[in-house]
Amino acid sequence: MRKGGREAVLAAAILAAGVAGWWITHAANPASAQKPVAATTAPKPTVLYDPPAKESKPAKRPEGWKRDEDAAKAGAMQNQRSLVFSSREAMERFLKAAQGKGISILGQIDKLNALHVGFLSQDQLAALLDGSEESGYIYPVTLPTPRTDGVQDGAIGFGNQLLAWLGISGDNSAYGTGVKVGILDTGSTLAGAKNYYLVDPPANAADWNGHGTAVADLIRQIAPSTELLSWRVANDEGTSNSFLLAQGILAAVDSGVDVINISMGSYGNSTLLRQAVEAAQKAGVIIYASTGNEGYDQVAFPAAYPGVVGVGAVDAAGNHLNFSNTGSVTMSAPGLDLVTAWTGDQNIYFTGTSASSPIGVGVLAATMSSGSTRLTAQKAYKMVVDNLDESGAPGDDDYYGGGTVDVGRIFRSGQGGVTDAAIASNYVTTGANGQPVLQVTVENRGTATMVNAPVQVTVNGSTSSYIITTLPAGDIKTFTLPLSLANGGATIVSGVSSSTSDVKPSNNKRSDVYVPPTN
Repeated sequence: MRKGGREAVLAAAILAAGVAGWWITHAANPASAQKPVAATTAPKPTVLYDPPAKESKPAKRPEGWKRDEDAAKAGAMQNQRSLVFSSREAMERFLKAAQGKGISILGQIDKLNALHVGFLSQDQLAALLDGSEESGYIYPVTLPTPRTDGVQDGAIGFGNQLLAWLGISGDNSAYGTGVKVGILDTGSTLAGAKNYYLVDPPANAADWNGHGTAVADLIRQIAPSTELLSWRVANDEGTSNSFLLAQGILAAVDSGVDVINISMGSYGNSTLLRQAVEAAQKAGVIIYASTGNEGYDQVAFPAAYPGVVGVGAVDAAGNHLNFSNTGSVTMSAPGLDLVTAWTGDQNIYFTGTSASSPIGVGVLAATMSSGSTRLTAQKAYKMVVDNLDESGAPGDDDYYGGGTVDVGRIFRSGQGGVTDAAIASNYVTTGANGQPVLQVTVENRGTATMVNAPVQVTVNGSTSSYIITTLPAGDIKTFTLPLSLANGGATIVSGVSSSTSDVKPSNNKRSDVYVPPTN
């Protein structure tokens, strides 16, 4: 067999075996138990999720192939490794020595002196290494796949109300001007988006997996003037790998993007991918990534890497969606039934943290360009974080991170004398005696100090009253009280008033229904 044909068969066999091994490992990863949260009573909407990856049929294994047990145990792609060399010269020496030795070169990143190699056996590869190389696994990367049990009862979808929910009113056509966003996904068919290909696409763009188009459209809905640069790093089954993702990150950095969106993830901690992330951060590029849709108590990589903005999903009532992974979440954004573009000039309802991450990117792009002076990504990001809406448990938590994005609040933050008192959450937890406890959190989302603001909390018809004497702008105040249940649950209505005109009276009151979790 000619060299090219042999390497093609080898690459196909390695990829098929690796993907099959990952699916076995991934399926065994347990989902975390959800802590009790207050639920809404709105009707359950129709839910359409990110499309799950399709399984591949294993290719015929070439002669000499040996099962890569180490990679299989790690959930990595079998008979593949990343190799990072100490210098370009060392990498070139390896490339020369590997010719005709049953080694397939599947990818190359010159900036990191890195190779993606395939091999028939580990002994075959080890014979060509001198020990100075840094070897790592190649992990599958996929579009976030939702759990089969869907979303919780009462979750409320967004439909076409995304901009209003974010607090964007009036003409937003100039938002995103001068901002360059890199998107690593399945490619975009949006007019004006620039496409680059690390994975070959079908000849007919209407046949592409529309995930990348939907992601790009959400950014453009919020910040229409954003320059979108799209790298196709995944095929139409929604699968990629950690090496391709690292390639895409570095290509986006070299193209001068301000921010990168990655609505994909992996549960393998790739050293090479982490190095690419760190290189982007060193260059001043901010990376947003979806936390994952499996309901796990850990977020997927690259969202799990330090400094990456991991975005979780909430519904239109601001409640955490139970499929959204928890743990090192940075912030939360809409993620249920969002109307977005798809390939073939279609519109769909898009659900998942794949939607939440680009919404976070759109908010950043709008913030960078909203004033008379264009802000750097870092300065704009600080404004976004400083104006997140408190959600869930008081302070940062594993479910919402620092809170939920709010564009209207960001834009008002530079104005003096703004009054915006809000009931941030009716949060139910467990006290020291094992009984439910209600924490009602009030947040000052304005720019003026709240003074002598009355608060009322009604649980199953019984009302408690409080006074907030002073609450500086941006601060929270939490009231804790025992939660009495009636008929197996509790109806909670909390409200706060201000002495002056409130810019957003709709958030002065919050109603929730709490149903204890079943063991």
